[in-house]
Amino acid sequence: MVQPRSQSSRAARDHSDIGGRLQRYSIGKMAVSPVTMADAIEILAKQIRSRTAAYVCVANLYATLLARKDDEFCRIQNQSLLTVPDGMPLVWYAWLAGVPGVERVTGPDLLMEVLKVSAREGFTHYFYGDTQETLSGMAQVIESRFPGVVIEGMHSPPFRELTNAELHTTIDEINRLKPSFVWVALTCPKQERWMARVLPEIESSVLVGVGAAFRFLTGFYRHPPKLLQLCGLEGAFWRARHHPLYNLWWYAYHTPVCGLLLAKALAHRFRYRRGGPPQSQ
Repeated sequence: MVQPRSQSSRAARDHSDIGGRLQRYSIGKMAVSPVTMADAIEILAKQIRSRTAAYVCVANLYATLLARKDDEFCRIQNQSLLTVPDGMPLVWYAWLAGVPGVERVTGPDLLMEVLKVSAREGFTHYFYGDTQETLSGMAQVIESRFPGVVIEGMHSPPFRELTNAELHTTIDEINRLKPSFVWVALTCPKQERWMARVLPEIESSVLVGVGAAFRFLTGFYRHPPKLLQLCGLEGAFWRARHHPLYNLWWYAYHTPVCGLLLAKALAHRFRYRRGGPPQSQ
């Protein structure tokens, strides 16, 4: 079984609403789940055991800013089972706002941690997105590194708008195979919109949008040194290597916005320092 968290973990804190879902901290209009990786794994395992369909968003700074101007995308993020903090700015915001027990939970790392316990827990998997070449390579990696893990299916959708027939063919296949997890790699915000669109017709699987996680698992992409990740520069590392001009524009635009968000977090901490969890949803 999944190991229980220590008494200093999220389960020991009174940060849950009546339904047992974690109260969230808000960054602008988007509400983020205050979790560690261990918290996320435990919540996912509980959801799988309930055999109730749900979806999980993995949010970074771009998702936060998109949620400010796209109400539908914001609603999708806020109605998820979890919206975990993938980007370090979301973690820094929590720290500055005084929200305890928050750590970075990236899509690739979440996929990896779930695969590690899947054979023991009986979790099964369906992979949706990316190219057929990437999916084939990932199947080989999983078979080699995670013996006993069951892959129920894989599908590389066309790089265009899906027809209703194509969409429902995939939904029917997922419901027939009944995988524990459906890992969705379509990039943000396409994957979030896809999960929200199909969820009403999914019978029991948990959908998780993980961006480029499939390519990290195959080794096509690699994480930069840990120091760069902790400094929030992982995106800069990849964009500088592959799209240097876009990298300059991205940081020229987003750095001031990020600074403003962090300043607001610090202001909220002073405002709520004598009360309960700041900015709870």
